[in-house]
Amino acid sequence: MHLKRLLLTSFLSGLFLGMAQSPKILKVSYTESPVSQYQMTDDDIRSTATEASIYSFMEGITDYFSLYINLKDRSSVFVLDSTVQIRPIGWENPRTRAALIDTILSTVKTPDQITYKHEWFMNQIYFSEGKVGDIQWDLTNETKNINGLICLKAEAKNFPMLTVWYTKELPVSNGPSIYQGLPGLVLFAESYSRTTQAYKTEYTDDIEGFEKLYNEKVNRFLDEKKKKTRYDREPLVMIKKGGFYHYSYKHAHGKPYRK
Repeated sequence: MHLKRLLLTSFLSGLFLGMAQSPKILKVSYTESPVSQYQMTDDDIRSTATEASIYSFMEGITDYFSLYINLKDRSSVFVLDSTVQIRPIGWENPRTRAALIDTILSTVKTPDQITYKHEWFMNQIYFSEGKVGDIQWDLTNETKNINGLICLKAEAKNFPMLTVWYTKELPVSNGPSIYQGLPGLVLFAESYSRTTQAYKTEYTDDIEGFEKLYNEKVNRFLDEKKKKTRYDREPLVMIKKGGFYHYSYKHAHGKPYRK
């Protein structure tokens, strides 16, 4: 409970301090783990000691991300900062590693509402280009409190097993990965393979640092796009991933996924 209160205080103090100073860049820090209730339910976890051990191992892997949003033109960069792994009892062997399904390495959102994504999926690197609207959202009235902010639930209509919670108290249409197009900031997201949650907000006037990072990621993406070897359109990547998630769900649970 003490840690939760500390994170809540950090989240809200950064939020209100930034509002008072009217800076140029909003930074949102997220943690992400390769576990979700879609992939392994509570009943699955308790079913056998092996399942519980696998879940414990996967839960010990945490990716740390930063989302930088230019409040002037709403361009942004979402980038993987580091990965930390805490190995539970029975998994101490350093050669043991998780076969992660997918990991976002970086995502750029342009002022023209175009997205450039760099990710690792099924042992391959992908660079995909999309736009706001690639994910179509079903907005609900269901609410819950996350880090002291009232959040609303939204579910993807054209992508399986993707649920997000966003807050209108931060009226910036953005979030981790390519999650956007909602009337607020996404603070929590759960897909088939990963769970993501915001834990800290900061504001800064370092527009030069933002532009350097933004241009670096855009130029890397455009270079890969010219090569055409690892480049794809985001809707096509969504179809490929969606098909894989449906197959994985059926394999893991013995039945097709039904929303």
